[in-house]
Amino acid sequence: MSTYRTGALLVLLATTFFAVNGIVARIAMDGGLPPVSVAAVRTVGGAIFLLPFVLIVWRRFTRPMLLPIIGYAAIGIFASQALYFQTLSYLDVALALVLSYLAPIPIAIYQHVRRGEKLPTYAYVVMIVAIAGVALSVLAGSGGLGAVSLIGVVFGLATMITFAIMVLLSPSQPSELGPLARAGAPLVVAAILYLVVVPPWTFPWGMLGDTVELAGRLQLEVPLWTTLIWVVVLGSVVPFALVLAGNARVGAGAASMLGMWEPVVGSLAAWVILGQVLTPLQILGITITVISVGIVEHARTRFIHDVELPGMLPPLGDDDPR
Repeated sequence: MSTYRTGALLVLLATTFFAVNGIVARIAMDGGLPPVSVAAVRTVGGAIFLLPFVLIVWRRFTRPMLLPIIGYAAIGIFASQALYFQTLSYLDVALALVLSYLAPIPIAIYQHVRRGEKLPTYAYVVMIVAIAGVALSVLAGSGGLGAVSLIGVVFGLATMITFAIMVLLSPSQPSELGPLARAGAPLVVAAILYLVVVPPWTFPWGMLGDTVELAGRLQLEVPLWTTLIWVVVLGSVVPFALVLAGNARVGAGAASMLGMWEPVVGSLAAWVILGQVLTPLQILGITITVISVGIVEHARTRFIHDVELPGMLPPLGDDDPR
């Protein structure tokens, strides 16, 4: 198997884990855990995994690095994770993912307005099509607009904005630290912020032994604590490692495009596991949005090479995974 094909498979596998992670997080929230607590567990768990790589290079940290790291941690990790899980608590997983994955549009607009970096005309036309697709996916639910939580949509759009800011702030992270330490440093800072917001003694530990029933086609009951293990290990650590390895083989641009598979997988998995059924028009709207955003992202990574769209994790770093 070629190196490129191996890398593509690694990225697609990571994308699948990321997509399912949103579903598992929704299960945890349906079981009674507050969204901010689930976000805290994911962030703190990921920080613990990457902390050794940060400590190894701690002597390389300088004062000028602090502000970019803290800014990225506060907006790109702390805020984006909190908003994303709040979105999941109000909306179906498919809608939450589609709203989040609109991020290439404000990124491209920012680069056009602030930096004068222009995309082909067709890319701007497709942006309008993507927005129309989102409108269709939100308005065409079985109960119409009234069946969709407007608060959830607001949270989803806020998540998209923080996601876009995360991408734009990514190049400011200190490259001399190496990819693992560069990803770990803001994650550790975000974990500290979460420990302030959700102190360990306020976490609902007594609920972890409860079970939650899956409402989808599987008809299973799972202990609540297993969902948190998944969110940390298979929802953060494993896919992060897979993306890092895949990114080194296919390049940031291709990895970014392959990552657009996440809303598709998330929609299918939400139907199977959670029983979240979309109307045909919603499926059409999501399909239009994913394809449109994919076209915009392809144009952006082709004509603008300084930032790339990562998954719901810190910046992936260099093409060299060491």
